[in-house]
Amino acid sequence: MSILAIPVSIFLLLLLQIAGAQNAQQTTGSTIEGLVVRAGTNEPIERARITIQRIAGPGAVPPQSTISIPPVNTDGRGKFVIKGLEAGSYRLTAARNGFARQEYGERAPGRSGIPLNLVVGQNLKDITFRLVPAGAVVGRVSDSSGEPLAGMTVQLLRSTYDPQGGRTFQPVTSGRTNDRGEYRLYWVTPGRYFLNASASRSPLDFGPFGNSNEVTDQSYVVTYFPGTIDMSKAASLDVPAGAEVGPIDFRMDQQQLFRIRGRVVDTRTGQPPRNANVSAILRNPTSGFFISAAGSNYNPANGTFELRDIAPGEYFVRAFAIDPGVPGDALRNVAQTPVDVSSFDVENVAVLFGQGISIPVRVSLDGGSISSLPNFDRIRVFLSNSATNVFITPPLIKSDGTALIENVPPGEYRVSLPGIPPTVFLKSAVLGQTDALQAGLSISGPVSGPLDIVISQNAGEIDGTVVDKDGKPVSGIQAVLIPDRFRDRRDLYKVANSDQNGHFNLRGVAPGDYKIFPWEDIEPFAYSDPDFLRRYEQMGIPIKISESAKLTVEAKMIAAGQ
Repeated sequence: MSILAIPVSIFLLLLLQIAGAQNAQQTTGSTIEGLVVRAGTNEPIERARITIQRIAGPGAVPPQSTISIPPVNTDGRGKFVIKGLEAGSYRLTAARNGFARQEYGERAPGRSGIPLNLVVGQNLKDITFRLVPAGAVVGRVSDSSGEPLAGMTVQLLRSTYDPQGGRTFQPVTSGRTNDRGEYRLYWVTPGRYFLNASASRSPLDFGPFGNSNEVTDQSYVVTYFPGTIDMSKAASLDVPAGAEVGPIDFRMDQQQLFRIRGRVVDTRTGQPPRNANVSAILRNPTSGFFISAAGSNYNPANGTFELRDIAPGEYFVRAFAIDPGVPGDALRNVAQTPVDVSSFDVENVAVLFGQGISIPVRVSLDGGSISSLPNFDRIRVFLSNSATNVFITPPLIKSDGTALIENVPPGEYRVSLPGIPPTVFLKSAVLGQTDALQAGLSISGPVSGPLDIVISQNAGEIDGTVVDKDGKPVSGIQAVLIPDRFRDRRDLYKVANSDQNGHFNLRGVAPGDYKIFPWEDIEPFAYSDPDFLRRYEQMGIPIKISESAKLTVEAKMIAAGQ
């Protein structure tokens, strides 16, 4: 029947029903309303951008992924409204040029904020952001004679913890000097930083993106504020809110640069790889910047390479063999060798593929079929060596649970399974007679049997509430679950932030004895530092969990400075 054949009364009724359904959908949609103001003055901030991310649930692909929603801007009164949201968990971030970006509920810049949990039809109001004006660092870079140096990279660094609990410099922002040697690092989040100047350049500084008339001398030594080339003697500087710090000037000295020459060979074929990328990477992870000398330095005809303009230091010469025939997994093989550069060119460096060890893997599900797990195709067996910064490309797992990890260099490795559902835990991993979860994997030569990995769906779950000294729920608190024993096992650590109601949830917990530490404010990964954790050991809340157990706990907040 054509639409013209429908009686007018029926047609109008259909329109009313459609409109009613749309109105009902809008009515049941949740709403978040809020305000963005300037910290200290409460002056409304217009055109601040509110970014919304929905945190997908356990069934998401991948688990706990985020789904972006179109951003909204504040009006002339600093207000914003986000309509038509489905029930679920959300994170909100406010940003405006000239201010430090802020996630809702964060207790310090760079910390995680509060997830907002919405139910159907909820109208969540009074969400307020107080944005802090950003700062700036300015200065000039010159050589030892006072001549300005153009094209130097000036970098602001933050001292922070790495996932293993060690201290490292993390780059925050950087800029390049102009023709007068001047630099300006702007819109800096207030805080304490370190500063250095170097001749290192990013790929965008070359070719059509750079100035073809600019000549940058790579021989200048990396220099830290207040004028030292010794990183351990670098001094920190504070960037206050809305302030311009400086001028902070650098006088840079030159040093002799060297070359590294060698050859890449695939020992399995005796031939050089068809496609390879060779680079020199500093072995010191706390340098605060990444030096990589690479480019058209590889000759596939004979496998030779040459890396130029290498400053003295300790490096890995690393080669990636590229296999473009493998969709989504172009970098199949990696090989590296340590090289020390001191006072002369380094010759005859051999980077050998195929000398690594092949490790067969067998993954099984305790009491079931591995292929029956949700998103089974996303599970990977991952080997990592933090000492040498080697991460083995994880292979696909077949439907029968078998896989083959190839080209593993000798070394000490940790086993992890990213991609397993949040209700599953890693129960065991054994290679021969070695418990790979407790002792790690020590690979020195061919292995005789498979790496047997067992995972279980009988994980425990902890549902908790963080409260203050008066027993009131506290939002935005990071609750960290840490095992009493085997604290080198990072797969046993669980972290969750309390929501606007003080609630948090920890899933996929392996059976065992733990402590929960609900810190009001700590640096990211600080809990991985044994010395830091030792100070709070007696404040942890003891937890014992068995398979499939579901516990409810009330966790008293560990106040900042306590």
